[in-house]
Amino acid sequence: MCRSADDYFQRRVAVKLEAEGLIGSQAWSLLSSYGRVMSGPHSGSYVSGVPFAVQLDLVHRLTSGETVPVHLMHRHRSGAESSWLRWSPGTGFVMMFRDREEKA
Repeated sequence: MCRSADDYFQRRVAVKLEAEGLIGSQAWSLLSSYGRVMSGPHSGSYVSGVPFAVQLDLVHRLTSGETVPVHLMHRHRSGAESSWLRWSPGTGFVMMFRDREEKA
């Protein structure tokens, strides 16, 4: 937990740098800005709004090959289906729908 604005800022920068080192700056920007957690204790929250440890956990899970419960809202249409997210090195994010996969 961050005790001051300076601690918060330093931690935010550290998370950004680590995430960008793992998935690149564009992918981190997309995930942190448009990623919405679809299950678990942070369901309904955007990635940017969950604790820093959870943000990094999602990135580490993605880079280890796991599919995570995050839907990218960058092309969201009201009432549209949701997806989970997978990271594919060289390709980037892949949205996993029930019946198909789509490059993000």
